[in-house]
Parts: sequence; C-alpha cells; structure tokens
Amino acid sequence: MKKMIRWLLALGMAGALLGATAAMAAGETVISVQLDGAPLTFTDAVPQVRDQRTFLPLRAVFEAMGAEVSSEGSVITATRNGKTLAMTLNETAATLTQNGETTPITMDVAPYVDNTTWRTYVPVRFAAQAFGCAVGWDQANSTAIIVDTDKVVDAALEGKSFTFLEKLMAYSEKYNKGIWDVEAGFDASMTMMSLPMVMSGSMKGTVQDSGKMSMDMNMKMDMTEFVAGINLLARMSEGQGVEFTAEEQAMLDSLKEKGIDLSMRGDLGKGNLCLNMRGDLLAQAGMDNDTWYTMDMAAILEQMGMDWTQLLEASQNIDYVTLAKGALSTLPLNDSTTAYPQVKDTVEKIVKALSDEGFVKEGDEYTALLEMEEQGVAFTVVLTLSMKDDAVTAYLMGFHMEAQEEGMTVSMDMTASVDDQDRLTAEINMDMASLLTMSMTMDGKYAPGSTAPATQPPEGAPVVDLMELMAAEMGAEEAALGIIGGADGPTAVLVSGEAN
Repeated sequence: MKKMIRWLLALGMAGALLGATAAMAAGETVISVQLDGAPLTFTDAVPQVRDQRTFLPLRAVFEAMGAEVSSEGSVITATRNGKTLAMTLNETAATLTQNGETTPITMDVAPYVDNTTWRTYVPVRFAAQAFGCAVGWDQANSTAIIVDTDKVVDAALEGKSFTFLEKLMAYSEKYNKGIWDVEAGFDASMTMMSLPMVMSGSMKGTVQDSGKMSMDMNMKMDMTEFVAGINLLARMSEGQGVEFTAEEQAMLDSLKEKGIDLSMRGDLGKGNLCLNMRGDLLAQAGMDNDTWYTMDMAAILEQMGMDWTQLLEASQNIDYVTLAKGALSTLPLNDSTTAYPQVKDTVEKIVKALSDEGFVKEGDEYTALLEMEEQGVAFTVVLTLSMKDDAVTAYLMGFHMEAQEEGMTVSMDMTASVDDQDRLTAEINMDMASLLTMSMTMDGKYAPGSTAPATQPPEGAPVVDLMELMAAEMGAEEAALGIIGGADGPTAVLVSGEAN
C-alpha cells in the first residue's frame, strides 16, 4: 500500500521535483539551504549528501550569491567581486584568482555531475567560503546556512565615517617607519593550583620599518615557593617530598639569579626569524649557547592555511572591515532561525562602536566602547584617544573577557598604551577558575635610533633550521619505534638491545 501511494505521488509531482520526491521515498534527508536568512529555491536539482558532505547545484547557488558562472569542457569558473574560482570536475584541485594573483586550493571532495539531472554539484562549504561567505549547519533542520559577509558588512558601513581610527593609524604609522630603539622591562607572577612562581625580565633592541628587528632579552624565574609547595603536596599524598641534587638546586638558583638570555633577529616582512637561547639551565639540558635557530614563519603559517603577509598587515593597521569580518568567525551558525539576525546584529554593533558616532568626547579624550556577549562569553573593548590639534598624541586600548562554563569562570584583562612621550605600558591579568592565574606588567620606551638592526645570525655562528630539526627528531622517534607498513597496516615494534 505504501509503495502504491509513493508511486501515485511521484506521478503527480512536477518533473522539477522528481529527484527530491525519490529521495524522500527512500527515506533520505532533504537538505535545505539558507542564504542571508532567506531559503534558496532549487527548481530542477536539489542539494545532495555525498561522503558526509553537502553538495549544492553549482549554478543555482553561485548565481544566488551574485556570481557569473561559465564552463568549458570539464572546467567550471565562477566570478564575483573581482574573484574568479576555477574548478575541474572530479578533481579536488582548484584555483582562486584575485588582483592578478592565482592561488591554488585543495578541496577535500571534488565537484561532480549528477547523472540524473545532469547538473554540476559543488561542496557547499568550499563554494561559499571561496567567496568570503560564512557557512554553518543547522542539524535539527538539515539546513546549510550561508551568510554573505561582504554584503552584511557593506550594509553596516553605509553612511558611517571612521576619521578617529584613521587618525590613530596615522599616529601609529610613525613607529612603522624609520629606525627605533626599544627598551622595556616586565614583572610577572603566576600560580598553578595556588602554587606561586615569580618572573621578571628586560628587553632591549632596535626595529626598522616595522619589520626588521634585533632584540636581546633576559628572563628570570623564582620557583622557590612553587617547589616548596610541590614538596608539601608530595608529603601529604605519598609521605615523602622531592629531593633535589646539588646540581639540580644549582640550576634552580641560576634560573632565579641569572635567568635565561634570548636573542631574536629577523625580517618579519619576509617572515624570517632567528633565535638564540643561552643560560646555565639550557646548557645543562644539552643546548649549545652559540647555536642560532631559524624559522620561516611564512612557510609555517602557509601549512596551517594562513597568510603571513595578510596577518602582518592586519597587525599594523586598524582595519574596521577586517575586524568586523573577523568577529563573524567566532559566531556559531547552527540555528537557521537566528543565525542571520545574529550575524547582522554583531556586525552593526562593531561598526557603530568603531565609527565616529561611537566615540564619546570628554575634554581632550575620545573613547569608544564595544560590549558583546556570545554563548556565555562576554567581552568589552575600550579605545581611548588623546587628541591635540586634531591629531592623536596618545592612546589606550583595553580588553576584558569573561566566560562561564560548567560552573567555572575564566577571565582575562589586558591594557596597552603609548603616551605622548613615546612611553609604552601594558598589563595582563588572567584567571582560569583559580587553577591558573597570571599577572604581568610591562613598561618601556621608544626612541629614534640611528643604527639599523642586524637581521641575520652573527657570521660564523652555527645555524639550524628549527623546522628541519623538529622533523628530524620526529623521524628519529618513528625509527626508534620501528614503524613498519605492511599488508595488514602499520605495526609498531619497540627496538631494544635484544633481538626482536
């Protein structure tokens, strides 16, 4: 009887809905798609699930996003807002071209042609994120959520001006040009399970054009009370404490009195960083005081799917568009009834707080305040600008975050400021449910410099690529385990002094 009903219903449906009806008859989940809070309508091909991924009809979704779609043979291209995405059927390799530069992209699943509707299907998350859209999934309603962040941000920016932020950028620009000598010191304390450690340090060096740098630092750590507390806990639980040898005690004394020296050189514009660490404690651990370790930060971040150049530029500029879009990455898009209104409200709050109308004048100071709360996490950002002759002469930025989870409270407070005498101060306080606490204060000063910083290790010094060293150590560890790949899968054989 049920089969007859399904057959009659199928005959009564329009051809455009035939595929969806067959899926429902087979007991498959019907996938819905929401774009900017409104449901997308698919006339002749419906979303599909393959390999636990949601696929959408390419032309329908891209054209709904305002993209122009074309195809030539097995290659499909979509162009939107100056970006061109090119994909090849049944291949995971794709390219994204923008401003004349083409970037290769690898998808975890490949686009395909459905042999029932002869429509091309693309993975929804990849398709949307390639054009800068935010993507989410409403499990309860089997709905893919797409939010065009460019459109949301553009709408929020309409009619807004940002002259205060532009003046702050102009003020900060002076530290990004020329040669500056930097000197700073810090004091910090940390507790782990109420056991305290005390730290202090100093830093002195030179920066040039915000990228080239040479820094020498020293950090001391007093672990006397921490070790005493560990001993007390050990006696209470096991009846005996931890006894240190004379050599180990000397190492702790050296850490407290002499500390660890750290030197850094590099050209951050290129992503190059060199490190050298020295101290009795490190020498006892087998580290050579003369060796320098190099890191290619750009390559490391590229492996993590991040762009070092973009990250560096963002750190040197107060880009309200980037800030607004970045905030969307923290929003959980998992409810199709609230996702789009939540995104819209969040962007509008951020844009309003950072625009000129968000700053409140009191004397010669202008303050902007942003307060938000998302999923049990509340945070406050405050920015105060000191102005003279319509220019920023000093600033203070503060951040407070508090989160509740499983009855525990985690909080963090940070402030950083630079005054009209080029003095910088910073303070950080963190409390992770009283299990871990940390407090740190820092004071320093910028001064115009005359000697460019050294960006490479000293001539003749031993140089080791840190990533190659780590890879070699990981390889040696695998070799020590004797990992062998056989027909039945990898087998780990522990190598010892005896024959196996």
